[in-house]
Amino acid sequence: VEDREVQLTLKEFELLHYLLENQDLALSRNKILEAVWGFDFEGEPRTVDMHIKTLRQKLGSAGKLIQTVRGIGYKLGKEKT
Repeated sequence: VEDREVQLTLKEFELLHYLLENQDLALSRNKILEAVWGFDFEGEPRTVDMHIKTLRQKLGSAGKLIQTVRGIGYKLGKEKT
């Protein structure tokens, strides 16, 4: 990001990859949990929120591209020019 390397955990990378694959699609927390953590994950849906928060911080200015979709979950939007 902005010519600097960003260190991500495996789950952060998988989450970012999933968001990139589904760019501009609003994804529910449950859909994200199933895709990134797997069907047998027994944690809380808010796990997604914490990972999104950390990912946004690590991505700096690019983190704003991860948008909260109220009542649904998240989506990765395109940079506005």
